[in-house]
Amino acid sequence: MYERPRESMDLNHVALWVSDLDASLSFYVDGLGFDRQRSWTDDGVENVYVGTEAGELQLRYDPDRTTPIAPSRADTDHVAFSLESPEAVDAAFDRVADRPDCAVVADPHVVAAADAYAAFVADPDDYTIELVAPAE
Repeated sequence: MYERPRESMDLNHVALWVSDLDASLSFYVDGLGFDRQRSWTDDGVENVYVGTEAGELQLRYDPDRTTPIAPSRADTDHVAFSLESPEAVDAAFDRVADRPDCAVVADPHVVAAADAYAAFVADPDDYTIELVAPAE
């Protein structure tokens, strides 16, 4: 795996617009096991951060939004979450794959070109989520 220089920047968070905050929180907190970190509201838009000590995902919800949430592969391909092993990828995949708010995009498999083991699922707003670990 790539070793980053110590002086490089760390990714702080990724923000996603969601159409149903409760469904998204259920997927990320109950399904993937993230912790609810903090939340705030600004000008009617709810912002809830979920994640781990390694990073956060900001879920943005506007109850007055009139346009649909429409992730597009042209705009957002996927958000990846690192796990420590292929077994951890399998366990996380198993926790979410059968949920009614989840769609399986690709079962766990080796990605030889990346020396990785990954699975892909879609969250309640159809954002593709990658669960990835180093291949063994």
